[in-house]
Amino acid sequence: MKLSFNERKIIQGNGFWALYDGFTSLYLIAFALALGANNTIVGLIGALPYLGALISEMPGSWLLERISRMKIYAFSSYISRLMWIGIIASPFIFPSNPLLYVIIFYSLSVLFDYLNDPAYTTLMADVVPTHRRGMFNARRQKLIGFFGMIAMLLGGWYLDLFTLPDLNGFVTMFAFGLLFGLLTTFTTLRVKAPPYQDHAHHNFKEYFRPEGDFKKFIIFVFVFNMSFMLASPLILAYMLRDLALPYALFAIAASIALIVKILVYKHIGRLSDKFGDKPILFMSVFGTAIVPFSFLFITPETLWLLWPVQIFNGLVWAGYDVTIFNMFLDLTTPDKRAVQNASYMIITSVPLIVAPILGGFIADNLTFLLAGIPLVFALSAAGRALSSFLLLSIPERRIQHEYPLTEVLHKAFQMHPMRGLQHSWHGVVKSIKKRGFLFTRNP
Repeated sequence: MKLSFNERKIIQGNGFWALYDGFTSLYLIAFALALGANNTIVGLIGALPYLGALISEMPGSWLLERISRMKIYAFSSYISRLMWIGIIASPFIFPSNPLLYVIIFYSLSVLFDYLNDPAYTTLMADVVPTHRRGMFNARRQKLIGFFGMIAMLLGGWYLDLFTLPDLNGFVTMFAFGLLFGLLTTFTTLRVKAPPYQDHAHHNFKEYFRPEGDFKKFIIFVFVFNMSFMLASPLILAYMLRDLALPYALFAIAASIALIVKILVYKHIGRLSDKFGDKPILFMSVFGTAIVPFSFLFITPETLWLLWPVQIFNGLVWAGYDVTIFNMFLDLTTPDKRAVQNASYMIITSVPLIVAPILGGFIADNLTFLLAGIPLVFALSAAGRALSSFLLLSIPERRIQHEYPLTEVLHKAFQMHPMRGLQHSWHGVVKSIKKRGFLFTRNP
């Protein structure tokens, strides 16, 4: 698939963003644990990006009605990246309570990051043609996974060179990642944005009154997000603290899922363009329930189970990554997309804020057949499985004919992993030779 100039710039920005995120946010919970965070604090840090979305989406949509979306993106994106200077400096400037200031600066970073989300989402929708969103998003996600894996592996190896309580490893790695964050903004600003279609002034009530199939979609995402985020931050804490994985081994475990994603993204993109996004998303969401359930059986004595679980984790989340954004675009309209995006983010961010804090509280305080983090894993697995059935009442918009789920499942397994790996590697080499860089969460 040949990319336009704008598509190339978006994908280049996504590549830089993956390096930025991999060297910073992906290790923030590890940084917090090194500073003495408990499960409740881990849950709070996991909730902060979504609290930022809840607060910033409406002002971001309001700004989009009045100001150029590229100006919004430039201002908020640069400020968001620079907040990492405060995170880096907190242990040295505020040694008595560094966690408090890490949380404050990270909160400001995500607040400004999500302020540009309506602008960036509408830009993506306008730049990428509807008929090839599946393949484009698959390529975008594949390259985010590729560079995220590189950053995660290098980050884990680098941190193991330092012995706690020495924090210089985190500090220097975060500073290095910040440079890629600034490159993300610079690259994305080179996109030649088409005229924005919606400059109508929307009233406050519109943000909380989704209608029709879009309302059903928001309900599904709300329930899934509550179930997913109940356990998500604690899985990281469980691997680092309860399983006592070294940073390098933790990075390898996480990278296995990313490698699988890279291998299957293109295949899933083709499936979604042929069969639609709904069946792929249904299978993926149901599959994610197996992941926290599987962690109930992973202990230091059965650590080998972590590897097949991470392979499966990559498979199901690849399907989710490709299709969830496509379904959102299918169920929104160009003339109201900014306000619909804000409505979606505001409503679906609520469980993303509540769930990780609730999960941390449950892990620290409650017992019901199971106790601690395993209890949270069991609750999360049940909720994810149940949420998938909410998709059944939502029609497929992008593909007119709905195929039986068994046929889609059969096609999904007609895949050759080694061929996918070979194709991905050749694509990396070709792009590096051609452009000097591989451009192929909101960057």
